[in-house]
Amino acid sequence: MTAAESSNFQKYQTGNPLMQRIIQRFLNEVVETACQLDPDSIVDLGCGEGIVAGMLRAEMPNAGYLGLDLSETAIHTATVLQPGLEFRVGNVLDPVADPGCAELVLCLEVVEHLDEPDEAVARVMEWTSRYALISVPWEPWFRIGNFLRGRHIRRLGNHPEHIQQFTPRLFSALLGRHAESHRVWTCFPWILGLVEIR
Repeated sequence: MTAAESSNFQKYQTGNPLMQRIIQRFLNEVVETACQLDPDSIVDLGCGEGIVAGMLRAEMPNAGYLGLDLSETAIHTATVLQPGLEFRVGNVLDPVADPGCAELVLCLEVVEHLDEPDEAVARVMEWTSRYALISVPWEPWFRIGNFLRGRHIRRLGNHPEHIQQFTPRLFSALLGRHAESHRVWTCFPWILGLVEIR
């Protein structure tokens, strides 16, 4: 399967100019935050097709990078789009072979898909020695946006794979159960959380 055939990749190629602007704003927020942290090494859990990986490489070419995703199709596409970066098939819930191996761990748009969000955040924390940047959809705005675009109408805009729903307060509570130092902010229609190991 090629990059053009990947449904997740197509999301980033939307012809809707408003959606393009919203998605690019979110991606820029992620990359700018990562650059401010200036990590030597990055692990990207749920890396998808490597869109963020390519942006990170452009801004931080000397940072080590490892991307993991459950989808073999996504990993194949990422390898095609970002040659020279390391990608592997892997699950965010898999045991961590080398705890604390990355100064920054990314986990973007993953936790909302999982039955056990606490287990996922705990696993993310095992990977990092300094920072973790995690994002989830900001509800109900994410659902409302889908509904207004005519997506998932029968589910009132809720993506069928989104099991968990978060507000900034609920997301902050989730992160707070795993780290004393964390910051939560919004980038419509997403919530971002930065956790720091001290």
